[in-house]
Amino acid sequence: MAAEAKQKPEAKEKKAKAPAEPPAGAEPKAPPPPRMPFDPRLRLLKRFRSKLLPKGDLRDRYHALMARWDSRGDHGGVTAQELKALFDDRKSAREKSKRRRKA
Repeated sequence: MAAEAKQKPEAKEKKAKAPAEPPAGAEPKAPPPPRMPFDPRLRLLKRFRSKLLPKGDLRDRYHALMARWDSRGDHGGVTAQELKALFDDRKSAREKSKRRRKA
């Protein structure tokens, strides 16, 4: 029984030492590439995902902005101010349609 107790700690020590040694010929990992800076336009654009825009001027403006956004790698020069203005106009249009009826 005493012999078995002595063997168990030795086995644990061998297992603990083995992973600490790096394998021969292994190269160290390269650091990951730097992250791109955050684009504030993405936060505004995310607000329109899966939202219903009524037919009319708002939907036409949204489709024009999305056509420009998808046209080039730099997103067609769509500015955060354009997206913010469209979102504000959409919000104001929705507030008008939520008027309460008088009972």
